[in-house]
Amino acid sequence: MNTGQLKSFAQQARLKLIEQVGAKLHFVLNEDTASIRGKEKALNKLKSEISEIGEQALIEKVAYMWFNRLVAIRFMDTNAFQPFNVSIISPVEGSQSSLAEVVELIQGGNIPEEFDLDRGLINDLLDGKAVSSNPNNEIMRMVLVEACNYYHSLFPFLFEKINDYTELLLPDDLVSPISILADVVKGMSKEDCTEVEIIGWLYQFYISEKKDEVFASTGKVKKEDIPAATQLFTPRWIVEYMVQNTVGKLWLLNKPNSSLKQHMPYYIETENTSDFLSINSVEEIKLLDQACGSGHILVYGFELLAKIYEEEGYQSSEIPAKIIANNLHGFEIDERASQLASFAIVMKARQYYRRFFRKPVAPNILTYKDEKFTEHELQTIFSALQVTKKDALTYDIRLIEQATNFGSLMQPHTDLDTLVSLQRKTTELLVTADLFSQDLYTRFNSALKQLLPLAQKYHCVVDNPPYMGGGNMNVPLAEFVKKNYPKSKADLMACFMEAGLSALHEKGLLGMINQHSWMFLSSYEVLRKVLIDSVQFDTLLHLGPRTFPEIGGEVVQNTSFTFIKTEPKYDGVYLRLVDLDSSDLKRKKSLEIIKTNDREYFYNSVQCSFNKISGSPIAYWITKNYIEKFNTNELVDNNIIVKQGLATGNNDEFLRLWFEIENSNIGYNFNNIDQALNSRKKWFPYNKGGGFKKWYGNQYYVIKFDKNSFDKLSKQGNHLPSKQLYFKQSITWSDVATGKFACRFSPVGFIFDVKGSSGFSENVLYDIGLLNSVFSVSTLFVLNPTMSYQVGNIKSIPYIYFEPNKIEIESLSNSSITITKNEWDSKETNWDFQQSELVRLKAENLLDSLNQYKNYWKEQFFQLHHNEEELNRQFIEIYGLQDELTPDVPLAEITILKEETEIVNGELVFKEKEIIAQFISYAVGCIFGRYALDKEGLILANQGETFQDFLAKVGKAEEQLQFTPDADNIVPILEDEWFYDDIVTRVKDFVKVVWGETSYNENIATIENALSKDLRKYLVKDFYKDHIKRYKKRPIYWQFSSPKGAFNVLIYMHRYTKDTLSEILNGYLREFIGKLENHIQHLETVVVTGSAVEQAKARKEIDKLKNQIDECKAYEVELFKMAGERIEIDLDEGVLVNYNKFGHVIAPVVGLNDKKTKDKVKKFDWIDTTQIR
Repeated sequence: MNTGQLKSFAQQARLKLIEQVGAKLHFVLNEDTASIRGKEKALNKLKSEISEIGEQALIEKVAYMWFNRLVAIRFMDTNAFQPFNVSIISPVEGSQSSLAEVVELIQGGNIPEEFDLDRGLINDLLDGKAVSSNPNNEIMRMVLVEACNYYHSLFPFLFEKINDYTELLLPDDLVSPISILADVVKGMSKEDCTEVEIIGWLYQFYISEKKDEVFASTGKVKKEDIPAATQLFTPRWIVEYMVQNTVGKLWLLNKPNSSLKQHMPYYIETENTSDFLSINSVEEIKLLDQACGSGHILVYGFELLAKIYEEEGYQSSEIPAKIIANNLHGFEIDERASQLASFAIVMKARQYYRRFFRKPVAPNILTYKDEKFTEHELQTIFSALQVTKKDALTYDIRLIEQATNFGSLMQPHTDLDTLVSLQRKTTELLVTADLFSQDLYTRFNSALKQLLPLAQKYHCVVDNPPYMGGGNMNVPLAEFVKKNYPKSKADLMACFMEAGLSALHEKGLLGMINQHSWMFLSSYEVLRKVLIDSVQFDTLLHLGPRTFPEIGGEVVQNTSFTFIKTEPKYDGVYLRLVDLDSSDLKRKKSLEIIKTNDREYFYNSVQCSFNKISGSPIAYWITKNYIEKFNTNELVDNNIIVKQGLATGNNDEFLRLWFEIENSNIGYNFNNIDQALNSRKKWFPYNKGGGFKKWYGNQYYVIKFDKNSFDKLSKQGNHLPSKQLYFKQSITWSDVATGKFACRFSPVGFIFDVKGSSGFSENVLYDIGLLNSVFSVSTLFVLNPTMSYQVGNIKSIPYIYFEPNKIEIESLSNSSITITKNEWDSKETNWDFQQSELVRLKAENLLDSLNQYKNYWKEQFFQLHHNEEELNRQFIEIYGLQDELTPDVPLAEITILKEETEIVNGELVFKEKEIIAQFISYAVGCIFGRYALDKEGLILANQGETFQDFLAKVGKAEEQLQFTPDADNIVPILEDEWFYDDIVTRVKDFVKVVWGETSYNENIATIENALSKDLRKYLVKDFYKDHIKRYKKRPIYWQFSSPKGAFNVLIYMHRYTKDTLSEILNGYLREFIGKLENHIQHLETVVVTGSAVEQAKARKEIDKLKNQIDECKAYEVELFKMAGERIEIDLDEGVLVNYNKFGHVIAPVVGLNDKKTKDKVKKFDWIDTTQIR
C-alpha cells in the first residue's frame, strides 16, 4: 500500500471538497433557481444547522461526509462488492474514458433495475431534448443520489437518504478529469483497495492537517478537536499481537486443544493456569475497542473470530452476522470515524461472505452524542418513568451532556438492569407521547443508548487509546479526569487503562498500545503500584521509538501489552524491542523472539519485584542482583541535595544568551543572592540544561536578576524555588535530553533553571564521578528510560560512598572536568574564551598549526575516554555489578569536540572545515575589536564602544598593534574587492600577521582546501550562515543586505550607534553604486574597442551590473528612510528584539526576523513594540 500517495490524495481531496462545498453553499444560500425549488425542507435544515454550528464547521462536516461516501463507493467498485453489479464512480477497467461504468451503461440504454431513475429525463438528456450544458454530469448526479439512497438500506450509518442538505451541497463537477470523483479513482488504486485497512489510513490522512493545526495552536484542546489531536492508525502487526493475546488467548484457555494457535504468529505462551474466565461458546465473547477510530482493531477481531467460528463448525453464511451481532463492540467520539469503522466491518463481512448484503447486520458501534436536559425536563422524565435511584441517574445523564468530551471514560452509576428497564419504558412512552414529549423522550432514549453499552462488561478490551497530557485537556475534561481518575490523570492513555480494566469481566483480558511513560514516570507511580499489585501482567512488547512508521525521532516511545484482570500469579513475558530502528524491524524481531525465546530480547519477570525499586518502575530487564542494590543501600537523596530550578514564566523577557548583552552588565562569580543584588549588575549566569554534555559546559545563558527582576520573579513562574541555593557550586544536568544522562560541574555564580536541575554536595568530585558513571546512567534508565530525567529519579539512585577509592575517583573526575572546561573555553561562544586554538598552538605555518591542534586535542580526547572507562570500572566494582555492566564507553559518547570531530569506523576524525571556520570567525572578531592578538579574552563587548576604547583596553597605541581593528565598524562583504577594508582583504591580512609573509600563500591554500572553496566565496556566501548557526540564531555580527545580496556589509552590534546606518548609506552604499556606474563606463569602452569575445563578456557583465545598480538604488531608498530615524538599540532587550528594529534593510534570518517570529516579538509587553519594523 502506497501510504505516501494516499496521504497526498486525502489531504488534497479535503481541500478540494471544502472549497467546492463552500462554493455550492454560497450558491444555494444566495440563489433561487429551479434546482433548489421543491427542496425547501432540506434548505431550512441547512440554515438551521448553520445557525447551530456555524458555516465553516458545516462545510467541513459535509465535505467529510462526501469524502466518506465516495471512498466507500470506490472501495466497493474495485472489489466488485457493488450490489448493482456495476461500478458507480469507477470507469471500466482498462478504459480510456474517465466516465464511470454505470454512466456508460446508461448511455447504452441499460439502467440498473435497483435504480428508481426518471428514464424519460435520462433519455431527453441523452437525446439533447433536455437543456443541459453537461448531460453526463446530470446523469452522474442522479446516479450518485440514487445509489446513496439504495446504500441507506445496507449502510444506514454511512448513507442517509439523500433528500437532505448534503445533496444540495454535492460538488458540481462529477465527470471531468479534474473532478473530485476522478481524484478518488486515481487516489485509491485497485491494489491499494485490496485490504479494508485503507479506510483507516485515509481517515488518518484526511484529518492529518487538522491535527497539525491543533498541535500548532498552544493551549487546551477543544472537545471537537480531540479526534484530530488523538487519532493514530495502529500498525497491523501490533493489532494482531493484541487481539491474538486477548481474544485468542481467552479461546485457548477455554479450548486448549484448539488449532487456533497456528493462525496466531504473535501469540505468546505464558504459564498455564486453571483460573481463567470461562466461556461456553464463541458467541459469548465480547470484544470492545473503547476508542475504535476507523475500526482497524475490530476488523482484525472479525478475522480471528471467523477462524474460531469455522473451527466450531458454523456455516460461512451465518458467521459474519453472528460476529457483528455478538462479538464486536466499538465506542467512538467522532461520528465520521465511527461511520468508517462500521463500513470497514461490513466490508470485511462482505469479503468473507459474498451474499452478506442480502441480510446485512449493523455493527455495534456506539457514537457518542451530547444530550442536554434542563432540570425541569429531567424531573418530568423521572416522574413519567417512576425513577427511584434519582441521584445515580442524574449523575449519568449529566455525564452524557459531555459525552463527546469524556467518551469512554464515563462509568455509569446506574446499574445495567435499571438502565435496561428504563429504556424499555421510554420506548413504550414514545409510542403515545405528544410532539413536545416525543422530542424529550427521544433525547432521553439517546442518552440511555449510550449508557447501556458503558454499563456492560466485556471479555476482552483492546485499544489504541488517545494520547493527551493533562496540560492539553480542556477544563471540563481535566476536572472530570482529576476527580474520576486521580491515579492516571496525567494522560488520557493512562485513564483508558483504568477504564478498560473496569469494563472487563473479572479475569477478562486487556490489550493496549500506548506511550511507555506510564511504566516509569513519577506521575504514574500510584497507578503502577495498583497495577503491579492487582493485575496480572501477561505479556508486554516494549517497543520504544519509531513504532509508528509515520512518527520518527525519539519523542514518542511506545509499549504494547496484555493484562488479565486478576491478581498476579505467575511471571509475565516481556519482549524488549526498544533498540530496533523501525516498526518493520520490531515486527520481524518479535516473530523471531516468539519462536526462539531469544534471551537477548526475551524476559520473564516477577512483577512484585518492581515494587522493590524506588518509584516502582516496570524494569523487567534488570537482574535480581541489580534490584537488590535498591534495597541494601542508601540513596542519592540521603547524600546530595537535589533540587529543581527556576521557571521564569517569561523566558523571552528574562533570559539572554550571554553574548547578546553588555559584558559589563553580567555579574560573574557571586556567592549568594545578597551579593548579586548589591552588585548593581543586571544579568547573572544561568544553567538551563542543554544538549548531551558531560563534566562541564552548556553555559550559554544569563538571567535578568537585578532587584526589580527579582521582585517580579518572586511573584511569577514558580516563585524562585530553592533560592537559598542560587549561586552555590553544584552538579547540574538537563532534565530532557536526546542522549544519555550527563552531569556537569557548575562553579559558584550560577542560578539554575527548571530544565537545568542541580545537586549540591560536600563531595562534588566523587559524586559527579558517580553520577556520570555507567552505574548511574544504567540505573536512571531503569528508573525512567524516557527522555526526561526527573528530580525524583536522581534522588532514587542507590548511593555508596566508598572511602578507599575516593582519592582516585576524585582525581579522575577533576581531570575530566579540567579537560572539558578547557575544550569549552576554546570556543568563542563561551565567556572564558581567550583566543583561537590555532593561534594558541601556533606553529611555523597554518598547516603545521592545524596538525598541532589535532595532536593536542586527540591526546585530550583519549585521556578523557580513559578517565570515563576507569571511573566505570571503579563503580562497577563498588556496586558488585560485574556481570551486569561493562566499563566500555563508545567514542561517540565522549562529549568534547562534537563540532570539530566525528567518529568514522571507530576512529576519531577531525573536520578541518569546521576548525578553519572557527578560526575565520575569530579573525572577524579581531577585525571588529571584539578580540585582539595583543590581548587575550574579550576586548570590546559593551554597547557603543569605539576604536578608542579598544586602544585603552589593549593598553597600546595604534601603531603598536599587531592587527588593527576596523575603525568605523563597517566591513563590506562583496563579490569583488571594491573597498580597501573588504572582509576578504582583512581576513587575509590577519593570516599574514599571525604566520607572517613567508608562508602566506601556503596558508591561504590551506584555508581554501579545508573550506573546499575560494575564501571570498565562503565569506560572501557561507560565513553569515555559519555565524547564525554558531550563535544560535542570535548573531552578534549583523549583515545589512540588499534584497538579492548585491550589496552587503557586516557590523558588530555592540559597536552600533544611531549613526551607523547613515555611515553605511553614505560611506559604502552610495560609493558602491558610483563604482559600479564607473565600471560600466569602462566596460562600454570594451564593447566598442575589444575583441568579439571581450565584447560579449563585457555586455554580459554590463547587464549584471545594471541589475545590481537597480537593486542597490531600491535598497538606497529603504536605507535612507531607516537612517533618518536614527534607530537606537538596547542590548538588554536582546538580539531578537533589536534585530527586528531594522525592517527589510537587514538580512533575513528564519527564526529571527521572519514574519512568524516578528509577529511574536510584536506581542511582547515588556518592550516598545512601535520600534519593531
